[in-house]
Amino acid sequence: MSAVDPDEARRLLEQELQHQRYDAARPTWWDRASKAFLDWLGSLRADGLDSPAFGHTLLVVAVVVLVAVAVVVVLARGLPHRRARTSGSPGGGVFEDGDTRTSADLVRSAEAAAARGDWTTAVLDGFRALARGLGERDLVPDVPGSTARAIAARAARSFPDLDDALDGAARVFDDVRYLGRTADRDTAAVVLDTARTVARTRPVRPDAPAVPA
Repeated sequence: MSAVDPDEARRLLEQELQHQRYDAARPTWWDRASKAFLDWLGSLRADGLDSPAFGHTLLVVAVVVLVAVAVVVVLARGLPHRRARTSGSPGGGVFEDGDTRTSADLVRSAEAAAARGDWTTAVLDGFRALARGLGERDLVPDVPGSTARAIAARAARSFPDLDDALDGAARVFDDVRYLGRTADRDTAAVVLDTARTVARTRPVRPDAPAVPA
């Protein structure tokens, strides 16, 4: 057997290493990154711990770790505003974001829903009509995020004789929207009747009786 020329031997070796069975032995990006990190750790010396460069590097690493932890916490728990709206318990705002319908618009929506037997929409838009009407009359501030119970409690200051009705309508709204209660004709009637009564009643001072307009 004749000796192999060095150039020919190199060519044959390169050709052999190109075979797929050697792919697993090649370093991955993770291998290279890990080696680079370990090399960096190995480059630290006791006499270099007090150097400005080391302090700067340590600060950067700490900031990166803190940011990563914050991102993980936010992704795992969600933003506070989103948790409040998806928690499944009473306490969220009455209106959806961007709902600018007038009280008249909401009354029409609620009554149309009741006419077709959509009791859930009748309850929700019925109470929203009540709340929006209070805001339009400058009786209860129409503040985004206001809860049904808070609106009912503030409205009772102007309509003390309707305290129980307002509280009952707010409870129905919360039960249907947040607790998954099935709305029906009776629950819709509670809300719609209260909304109509409030709309036609003249607000009074807390020490005076409510008088129909």
